[in-house]
Amino acid sequence: MNDPQKETFGSLFESLLKSPVTLIAAIGKNDKPGGVIAKLLLISLAGFLIFGITLGSFSFHEQLWAAPLKTFLGITLSTIICLPSLYIFSALTGTSLGMKEIAQGMAGALALIASLLLGFTPVLWVFSQSTTSETFFGFLVLATWLIALFFGTGFLLKMLAQTGTSKTAPLRIWIGIFLLVTLQMSTTLRPLIGRSDSLFTSEKRFFLEHWGMIFFGTHKTEFNETDAQPVAPETPQTKPPGASQSNPFLDE
Repeated sequence: MNDPQKETFGSLFESLLKSPVTLIAAIGKNDKPGGVIAKLLLISLAGFLIFGITLGSFSFHEQLWAAPLKTFLGITLSTIICLPSLYIFSALTGTSLGMKEIAQGMAGALALIASLLLGFTPVLWVFSQSTTSETFFGFLVLATWLIALFFGTGFLLKMLAQTGTSKTAPLRIWIGIFLLVTLQMSTTLRPLIGRSDSLFTSEKRFFLEHWGMIFFGTHKTEFNETDAQPVAPETPQTKPPGASQSNPFLDE
């Protein structure tokens, strides 16, 4: 591969999918990683936004902009939260990679995840338009995310292998941590699928608890006071003749 700094978005996208090892080797020899990181992050931005729009097309209305916004926020916050621990867990493997290479590797992993999600979007769009089941569509989105994350984080494992270290357990633990953070972030920023009266929820909930409530049908639907039905007044009970209205023993 040529200098990745001079690669077009199309060739960089193709290298991510076809020859990530070659891309990793070229990145390692690059003295100015800023341009490469910027291109990889732009690929990530485009992929995640299109993926979010596909999620929003399930409900339309405000979700067409809210879902991609939340998708972008969730991925960005998860990356910022997990990037320091990525450096620490990578160091535990004995690798010679520095913070600069780790940042490039994270950008490459995000770009690969976004590229894979982009490939799934036509399938997701078909189901978003042909089913009304939030549970099924949510399960499909979750499966898509797990597949994309599995192959996308493989970019980091390949980058680690390039340094000659075979101790990958710490990095695999970090991948599990990153997965948990993204799943929790999707619950914190809910709803990504379906509509709600508010853009964000203030209710704290663990993602497994949230899934359980949805899959078993025990979750509470969002309540809008304007949709509340008027309650019929209670029929006053007949009191015994001569009973005092203030008598606590006779008033019910």
